Amino acid sequence: MDAKSQWLSTVLIAACLGCLGGWLAAQQQLQQPLERLNLVTPVFVFDRAKLIQSIPPNASQEQMAKIVDDWQGQAKKLSDAGYLVIDSTAVVAAPEDVYVRQAGR
Repeated sequence: MDAKSQWLSTVLIAACLGCLGGWLAAQQQLQQPLERLNLVTPVFVFDRAKLIQSIPPNASQEQMAKIVDDWQGQAKKLSDAGYLVIDSTAVVAAPEDVYVRQAGR
């Protein structure tokens, strides 16, 4: 085996071991945060007051029913995906990014 192929195989083995070591270190570092994350139920907040305010005053019954049905459909999809969906009247404080906004806004 010549020196060039020995050097190349040494570099290849070192790169493989480095990748394996990096992967194992990342697994160890992420294990506890991922386990903790699995214990947290994600929450979404539906703001019915803003929903009612967003309905135009001259909206027909069909339009109002469609808007409400769309929001209920969104809540059902989130619930089916494993999220806890609550009404904003039950919220004392929450970050803005957990509120569900009306589609198209």
